[in-house]
Amino acid sequence: RRWCEMAKLHISQDDTGFWQLSFEDDDGSLTLISHQFPGPDHLIEDARELVEKGKVPNAAIVIGAPRPASRSLARGAANYSKPAPQKAVE
Repeated sequence: RRWCEMAKLHISQDDTGFWQLSFEDDDGSLTLISHQFPGPDHLIEDARELVEKGKVPNAAIVIGAPRPASRSLARGAANYSKPAPQKAVE
């Protein structure tokens, strides 16, 4: 593989302010690995671990800059918690 054909792990912020980890294949297609994180730190750790353990060998880790318009959303995302399941009302 030439450097431009190297596997890539992308860490980026989506339109809602959450961060996600994606794998870029040689053809440029992206596969979502993890999503809905309030910040990139955990995903950076996960990406490094994938490379170190050989699950995505010799991959480049590409980290996108935070989106300025989404920073307030990201702060709100940190306080988000998944609602508990509820019984359906008959």
